[in-house]
Amino acid sequence: MNPPRLLLAIDMDGTLLRDDKTIAPEDVAAIRAAHGHGIAVTLATGRLTTGALPTARELGLSVPLVCADGAVLIDPVSGNTLHRRSIVTRDAAGALEALLAHGLVPFVFLADTIHCEASGEQHRAIVDSWSRELTVHACLRSASAWQGAEGVSMTVGIGTEAAALRASDHLSGAHADALDTVYFSLTGQSAWAVRSLPRGCDKGDMLARLALSLQVPAAQVVAIGDWFNDIAMFKYAGRSFAMGHAPDVVREAASDVLSATSARGGGVAEAIAVLVSQSAR
Repeated sequence: MNPPRLLLAIDMDGTLLRDDKTIAPEDVAAIRAAHGHGIAVTLATGRLTTGALPTARELGLSVPLVCADGAVLIDPVSGNTLHRRSIVTRDAAGALEALLAHGLVPFVFLADTIHCEASGEQHRAIVDSWSRELTVHACLRSASAWQGAEGVSMTVGIGTEAAALRASDHLSGAHADALDTVYFSLTGQSAWAVRSLPRGCDKGDMLARLALSLQVPAAQVVAIGDWFNDIAMFKYAGRSFAMGHAPDVVREAASDVLSATSARGGGVAEAIAVLVSQSAR
């Protein structure tokens, strides 16, 4: 099989998915027509496997998906994990202790499920954007269900801005050798989150691995996104499109800025139209 002319990686929330979590009809049509123009389409998302597979299958995608912000590469047809970057149990336990010590509600993310204590249920509406598969434990520290050989994709703590800042500073210092940690406000919520990934793990790194397996050079990789976690794949890809509503730093990292926003959608169709038009010249 010949490699595709282009590999297009599309972020989900705020890019492919509109604010109401639906996909604009023009985006669906553009994605389904992309193959005919030599464009292979994948999703590159912070969502876990269970949060990405339904959309990928609805769109008929067959190219492996970049999930959990680059921690997991998944086959959308079989659902099998093709590659995984994990936080080892010791480091995940250390992250949990830090989140709890600073007053945050902790979560452990595996490739396809989220684990928490009863306090985590108050934030179900927030973590649903990663995955709807939520397992509640009496005590997360002793939850053997997540302490397996596969490792942890990420840890997340949710709470106030002050607590998130303290926990992020602690993790970025004491656990910098094993974890990449950021904190951020949750859109539409008063809460803040602290997220830790395996050191060196991001969407760009896993997208590069996928492109290599498909024999697509970086110059022929295109990325579309709207948030800070998309910047790594913007830096890797030969061309990148930021959604119109993206923060300034994200827009500045992209080679192109779209007019479409997540309110109405249509950004994917807009980007594909540009790619198809320019290839026809």
